[in-house]
Amino acid sequence: MTHSIGFLGLGSMGGPIVARLAAWARESGRRILVHDIRPEAMDRAAAAGAEPVAGGARELGLRCKLVLACLPSPSISEAVALGEDGVASAPGHALRTYVEMSTIGGPAMRRLAEGLAARGVALVDSPISGGALGAETGVLAVMAAGAPEAVAMARPALEVVGNRVFVVGDTPGLGQAMKLANNLLSLAGMVLTAEALSLGAKAGLDPAQMCEVINAGTGRNSSTDSKYPREVLTGRFAVGSTNRIAQKDMSLAMAEFAALGVPAPLTGLAREIWSMVEAAQGPQADMTTVAKLYEGWTGVPLRAR
Repeated sequence: MTHSIGFLGLGSMGGPIVARLAAWARESGRRILVHDIRPEAMDRAAAAGAEPVAGGARELGLRCKLVLACLPSPSISEAVALGEDGVASAPGHALRTYVEMSTIGGPAMRRLAEGLAARGVALVDSPISGGALGAETGVLAVMAAGAPEAVAMARPALEVVGNRVFVVGDTPGLGQAMKLANNLLSLAGMVLTAEALSLGAKAGLDPAQMCEVINAGTGRNSSTDSKYPREVLTGRFAVGSTNRIAQKDMSLAMAEFAALGVPAPLTGLAREIWSMVEAAQGPQADMTTVAKLYEGWTGVPLRAR
């Protein structure tokens, strides 16, 4: 009998991931069953070789021992996992291991783990980092936390999702802590890079040359190395994630700090900047439009000269 793996959520990360999983499935005798609320996303997945199902999370849980999810918000993740039509809601469901790849924070992940355990399902908390381009190429960092047997069941699929799989612990929630630490550095770096380049651009420097110098020195970061040269200096503004996602992740990071009793003044300040970006540029605008906030303040575009 052909082994089926389920996948929920076919957005800017999930869509490319499913395309890679579908290619792997063809070679390994597996089937990738998928669902998304958007018909056009289902059509793209079908064109890549996945098999859309109409019954949503409930049907995937009924048919698949392993289901992965990549969803946009904590509330959606909880509804998909634990709702009345959720992935483990069908009597006699096949589901044994559920892999939550979304960034939803530690408290929400622990609620998922508890709720699914009551239904005989093990949860692997496994967020990913590397952006939409990494999802397309398989160059993602995967941060997995869960019971060893559940991680072992998920690992073959996770090794297709990303090129580096890190097992960060056996308790769901630890993957979230790792992802939020990563994201706050990335997102705060995007803000500070806009600020630093604005300083130079206002003084008369070429922002493109500034990135070259910074990348040869001690200020190098993912924004100066790739995001800004590709998306801001060119005027494309299409890194593939939104201001709403940035604000959500920074708010989750602040909540994690608060739960642990750890002061986080710089994270709090960066979150406030992202609130300003979301208000000024729009929640669905690409997160690289943080640079436009600074361009508005300085009157100088951050473009290669």
